[in-house]
Amino acid sequence: MQYITFTIAIIGSVISVTTFFDNKKTKSNKDIAKEQYEKGKLDSTLSTIMDKLDKIEAKLDNFDKDIDDRIKIALDHHVKEYHHIDK
Repeated sequence: MQYITFTIAIIGSVISVTTFFDNKKTKSNKDIAKEQYEKGKLDSTLSTIMDKLDKIEAKLDNFDKDIDDRIKIALDHHVKEYHHIDK
């Protein structure tokens, strides 16, 4: 009779320890999945921001050339109109 209760106690202890570690592993996996999801969202947002910054940078690069061209055209027009110098 003693061996039966001792065996049942050992089996119960093994089940409780196994359940504890299994639950801990499951919680850890859920936390990792949530963390990876958040990192994915952050990466996506940063990628979108970088794309927009690249577009702005391209526009600014063209902006300087465009302004220089407009100034040259306006200056040439001014010289022809008001100073009567033909080039």
